[in-house]
This record gives sequence, structure tokens and C-alpha cells, in this order.
Amino acid sequence: MAELCFNSFNRSAFILGDEDSDLPGQIAAAAAAGFRLFGPDLYSLRQYRERGGRLEELAEALAAHGMRCFEMPALDISSDLAATLEAAEEMAAMAAVLRPDYVQCNVSSEPGEDTLEAFRRAADRLREEGAGLALEYLPWLPVSNIRTTLELLERGGAEGAGAIVDSWHFFNSDDDWSDLEALPLERLAYVQFDDHPQWVGDDIVHETLQRRVLPGEGVFELERFCRVLRGKGFDGAVSCEILSEEMRSMDLGEFARRVYRSSVRFWS
Repeated sequence: MAELCFNSFNRSAFILGDEDSDLPGQIAAAAAAGFRLFGPDLYSLRQYRERGGRLEELAEALAAHGMRCFEMPALDISSDLAATLEAAEEMAAMAAVLRPDYVQCNVSSEPGEDTLEAFRRAADRLREEGAGLALEYLPWLPVSNIRTTLELLERGGAEGAGAIVDSWHFFNSDDDWSDLEALPLERLAYVQFDDHPQWVGDDIVHETLQRRVLPGEGVFELERFCRVLRGKGFDGAVSCEILSEEMRSMDLGEFARRVYRSSVRFWS
């Protein structure tokens, strides 16, 4: 059975701005719902520290609730080497305390030699803190599907780096089932999981940040998605990333319970 991770991005400071993302409350709610893995995002971690919190306190809270940090979204990899390495250093310092298995990254520049160098050096720095670099493709960025993800991983040659397949991005990119079936298991770092209703507009970023729904409540062929991944032997971590304006103000405990219950049936 795959192990489920609670992803904090629905209440990220990236989305909420000055509103408190309440990482301690999210940890407690996720643990009570049944999650044993947690994924605190960079923007909320920054906010937590700016408001006087210590990352050591979050690490202690995770341990007290029988949880551990699995992922940390998200590092921007670009052709700007200095900016990439500055951000990687910030996340490496966080990883030294929280000890995630992976730091999630996205690639916002065309994957030329400068971008590949930034990718390799960021991966090297994070590996010093015991964290692998997990590359999430986004349909609107240069690394936009499984094929371009695998190409970058091959050309980048970074030890310990792997791919993330997010069900939202899989179903909204130009990937098809053959791409998922051909993805080598050893290249797959982990999965992010969510669903989506029929689109109401043409703004892809708005759709992905505001209108996701619980697994099983949308139009994605999630049973087939899971079947293909299990068929290749995948039994790793599944990060539940339900980004929903409608559910963002929901009681944290109720939200975490709904996310867990709707997700676990696909992976048990």
C-alpha cells in the first residue's frame, strides 16, 4: 500500500498572502486524519519563520504526532545560476532541520546548458542534507510532460533526482497513457494526487490553484492512473495536493479527513 502525504499547499502563504497558513494546525489535523507523512511548502515555512517560529519546533511537532517530513515544495530551477543556488541554499538549510526525503522543484527556463548546470548543482547541495531533488513538470512551463522530464533527468545526470507525476498535470498535459506506462519505475520519485471537474474557463493556472476537487469527485480516470502505476510496481509515497478555493476556508480537521478518506481508497 502506498503511504499518503498531506501536502500543505492548499493553505500556502503563496496563495493566502498575509493570512496565517498555520503549519502546526495542519500537522495536527493531518495526523488526526491518518496521514503519517507531511509536505510543508517553502512559502509557508518562510512565513512561519518570519513570524517568530523555529523549524525545530515544526520538526518536534511532526515527531510528537508520529509523522515525518516527506517533501518540501518548491524550488525554482532556472538558467539564472546564482538565483537558483541561493534558493537551493535556503531550502538546504530547511532540509537540514526537517529532513525531507525530497525537495520538489519546477524548471522555469528552457533546459539549456545553464539550466542543466543549475539543476545539477542544486541537486548536489540538497543531497548533502539527505534530500533528493524531485522534478514536477507543469504543462505551461518548458518541462511540460513526462517525456521532457525524463529528457532533463537524463541530460542533467544528477544523482538521486527523480520525477514527480501529478495526476492533475498528467491529465492536463499532452501526456497519454503510453507515456505513463513507459515511465521507468526507478525514475519515479513519487506521485501527487488530486482530481478536477470540467473546466469553466481557459486560465490553466487558476484552474490548477483554485478548482481541484477530492479524488473521485472529478473527471480524471484515477482508477486507471493508479492501476498503471501499481502495475509497474509503484508502492511509494502519494502526496495529496487538493488545491481548492472552495475548501480553503474549511475547518482543517474536516479538510484533512476528507482528503485522506477520498484518497486512501485508491491506494489501499
